[in-house]
Amino acid sequence: MRNFISTIALGTVLALAGATAANAAPVTAEAGAGAKIIAPLEIKNTSSLYFGTVAPSLTEGDQVVVTPAGDKKCGAALTCLTADHTAAAFDVAGEADAVYTISLPGGIEITNEKGNAMKVFDFTGSKDSGRLVKGADSFTVGGTLDVGVRQAAGKYTGRFVVAVEYQ
Repeated sequence: MRNFISTIALGTVLALAGATAANAAPVTAEAGAGAKIIAPLEIKNTSSLYFGTVAPSLTEGDQVVVTPAGDKKCGAALTCLTADHTAAAFDVAGEADAVYTISLPGGIEITNEKGNAMKVFDFTGSKDSGRLVKGADSFTVGGTLDVGVRQAAGKYTGRFVVAVEYQ
């Protein structure tokens, strides 16, 4: 009889425990969701990289360098005839106080109207990255022009791409 009562008591406890667990309400919580969208980066070229007017050598090639500060160094084998050289200049706009990085090309070719080419390489910026103080910043880019022996006359032009990216 004792076992019988213990078995009934145990069965009742288990039945009540099962009924309580089955009738319990789920517990929930809410979480917020959101995002902040910042102003997209914009870059504008305000001045082109220009090496000025150069007379080539009849016997050897050489280089003209325009620094990001706009200074020019003309190789000894060349004659740089004008002082109208310029570093390329860029304005950047975007989210105030955000930091961005600058990517420059490795090298390009510029060509004249007859298809003759010269290489421009060693692009260097006035900085590698910047901060958009009040949402704006600027930087300059210089480079090196490789002038060949008896380089063909003409007006040489080309384009290069500079990229900026938020960090």
